[in-house]
Amino acid sequence: MKLLITLKLADRNMMHHLYPITLLDEVDKLIVVRDTKGPDINKFQYHCPPYWTLKIPIIALLYKFVLMIILSIREKPELIHGYLMFPHGILAFVVGKLTRKKVGISLLAGPVELYAPGRSPIGKYSYCRPLPPLNFSAKIFLHILDKCDIITVTGSYTKKYLENKGVKNDTISVLPHAVDNKFKHVNSIKEYDIVFVGRLAGVKHVETLIKSIDIVRRTYEEVRVAIVGDGECKTKLEELTRELGLMENIFFAGYQSNSWNWYNKGKMSILTSEREGFPYSVVEALSCGLPVISSNCGNVSDIIKHGYNGFIIDDYQDHISFAEAILEFLQNPETLLEFSNNAAKSVRDLNEESVTNVWNTIINAISK
Repeated sequence: MKLLITLKLADRNMMHHLYPITLLDEVDKLIVVRDTKGPDINKFQYHCPPYWTLKIPIIALLYKFVLMIILSIREKPELIHGYLMFPHGILAFVVGKLTRKKVGISLLAGPVELYAPGRSPIGKYSYCRPLPPLNFSAKIFLHILDKCDIITVTGSYTKKYLENKGVKNDTISVLPHAVDNKFKHVNSIKEYDIVFVGRLAGVKHVETLIKSIDIVRRTYEEVRVAIVGDGECKTKLEELTRELGLMENIFFAGYQSNSWNWYNKGKMSILTSEREGFPYSVVEALSCGLPVISSNCGNVSDIIKHGYNGFIIDDYQDHISFAEAILEFLQNPETLLEFSNNAAKSVRDLNEESVTNVWNTIINAISK
């Protein structure tokens, strides 16, 4: 069996999503249409547009469209699959329908992919609150999803959203997130009370974490926080830290390739996003034995169980509730230890095999 895949993901994310498929005996080849070649992996075959086209996105997209038509006719894949609704999901759908192949789309960011294709507006599509009525483009994208043979989502929040909008539930599969086996608990000195790992982007609302630390410090004066990551909001976040006089409490570590070591330096992890498809940082933190305090930002409730391996805060802007949850751990070491033990247990079954098993079900369904 051959699969024709189109996507624009970083090498690491691509591997997380595609490598488990190669473990299936039924799959002979993954034909990957991508801007650039990625890691040399068994069963992968890359097809990329000329480098010069990448400077003009519409030209690159048209090139990939023609390339996929040719590959679909020549290679005769059983499934044409796109990752993210726009543009690659749409590209896969159009090529699949034109060449009469089965079509699949993976929604990685959740319902926002319908409302704001290719963009990430801040504050407008928070998963902590009811989403607005479907706009014109969202209705078109929803119709496309309803005509797909396969849809994969990252959790039950997105699955329920699509079902409530009328998409057939027998076409929707929830794909769990697996992380590298480097993310595991090791005995090490806890240099930080809290570790945040992620992009310093507006949608992450790291300012909520900083404001919560201003409250925590009044009770727990020596609280220590490591913010690991980089992004367009870093300067503003550093300015807020200085304004609140938290320079001794909060350390900006910048981007770190060995983030598993940073998790193991902390006691707990925080996620303050307004929306997430399913953040790797949550599974990574839990795998390292860190309970997670997270906003109610979508599919995270599939893995964070309130009162078991972390806490769910209803509003991503509610820094007071975040502070109270942090203090619950800092003032009760027994609770922190219990949640830490539960954290590692809760992700024990999230591995490449679990992802492969879901794909095995999908492959069997499209083979019928």
